[in-house]
Amino acid sequence: MLPVAVGWVALALVVVVIILFCYGIVKYYSDRHESEALPTVVTVLTLSLTLIALFIIPVDILSVSATKDKEGNFLGSIGDLENLGTNIRTLYYVLYGLIMGASFLLIPFSYFYYEEFDEDSTVRSRFIAGLKYTSFLVVILVVLFVVGIFVKPGAPTEVDYKLWVSYVLDKQDGGERSISFVIACMTLLGYLVWVTYTAYGLSAFPIGLLRGKRHVTEEASDIVSDLESTREKQREINSRYLTGKRITEADQRKVDLLKRHERTLAKRSTQLQNSQKGLARLAAVCKPFALLFGILFSLVSLFLIVCFLLSLIDKIAGSCGTACGFVISHPQLKNPIDLVLAFLEPYFPLDYIILGAIIFFIFFATLSGIIRIGIRFLWVHMFSIRAQKSPPQGLLLMTMLLMFALLTLNMQIVNLAPRYTMYGSQVYINNSTNTVEPCGLNSPQDLCTMSQIGTIVTRIQLGTPFFGVAYYILNWVFLAAFVIGLIVSIVKRKPPNVEVHEDEDDDDYR
Repeated sequence: MLPVAVGWVALALVVVVIILFCYGIVKYYSDRHESEALPTVVTVLTLSLTLIALFIIPVDILSVSATKDKEGNFLGSIGDLENLGTNIRTLYYVLYGLIMGASFLLIPFSYFYYEEFDEDSTVRSRFIAGLKYTSFLVVILVVLFVVGIFVKPGAPTEVDYKLWVSYVLDKQDGGERSISFVIACMTLLGYLVWVTYTAYGLSAFPIGLLRGKRHVTEEASDIVSDLESTREKQREINSRYLTGKRITEADQRKVDLLKRHERTLAKRSTQLQNSQKGLARLAAVCKPFALLFGILFSLVSLFLIVCFLLSLIDKIAGSCGTACGFVISHPQLKNPIDLVLAFLEPYFPLDYIILGAIIFFIFFATLSGIIRIGIRFLWVHMFSIRAQKSPPQGLLLMTMLLMFALLTLNMQIVNLAPRYTMYGSQVYINNSTNTVEPCGLNSPQDLCTMSQIGTIVTRIQLGTPFFGVAYYILNWVFLAAFVIGLIVSIVKRKPPNVEVHEDEDDDDYR
């Protein structure tokens, strides 16, 4: 059991790194003039909990793999193995419960609490207003929990792994069914983030590094040209009223807009000049590294997309289809991620490192998509996420989007690496052929131990096939969205070196 202990030590170290990482991300994007303690704590806590729930997976896999040796013989007592599984399952559900509380209570409350801020407001009035607006979401969460209790999982009958189906679905109580149902609903929302922000970010993130930004000389020339055009339009309107005639309201609005645009252009010009002082040489030195990382990340994105495609194709022939939510039982295609992780699993923490790299890459890809698209409700732009200039409300909504995306990643990891995430490196002795074979859904239930993350995901897809079918369809939409995002990233004009919004203070650019 020493390897399992090593896994828990590694997880403890990772938890510390995750908390520091999340704090650094939040502080980097927080507006230095509007930063407030409550939104900062909530964003760091929520992101940390969601990432920790992902980084438990390798320890979960290690715990089931350590139950057997290379010949398929059990190691340790059955009681110890069951206790270890119960502890890990409890940890998963505690983390999922905290994530639900953060998404339905803490984040909405913090958002509305900050929205109520003004010179005449008190802490008490803001607190009451935050609770009032958040209560609606709490009611929704309670309703989902109640519905989850009464949702009776159905099981496909025409499958050759009935023992596993019975084992997975029957060994859960009402509380576990409720949590699984709410997680399934939140994952469904997370797929909406995947088909928008993550899909676009996976293409725009590396392509942006490859293409770089506009040439400074070209951008400066455009700013000067735009300034001259703006001032010319102002002179043209003002020339109509040189005789002392009173300016009309329509022309006054035009002049005000032109003056505001002129100030914005002046800010851009000043910031563009300042950006070339001292950092120009550093940027020139780092440019080859940006190209190198752009090529590397482009290959990683394409690799992940190919793996997703192979997984979806494999489910057509290797699963029982819509009847079981496309749970794959007989993988036909060799998914590279599954092969690599399964191969590295006995050499922990190598699999931990690879899986962690994938998690962080998707995290940054999603974050890149949020930064480029902005936080929107349908076509309405709400907030922009920029370094040192993101308002607390924007950070809270960014955290919500990242949380849903990472929650969906739990499901995606199982789809990408079904053998690794469900059974690790476990094998069993097939008595009919007297050979050692890897564990799977078609293997005897009493000879293999399914991981806790595999059990949770399988319960959702087998017990409520609607979610499994919806996830499968949305994965195809995700691939299509990636292709569209890739085309947009290639043909889109290079971004400017500086971006200035008209609502920013002049002090930021002095």
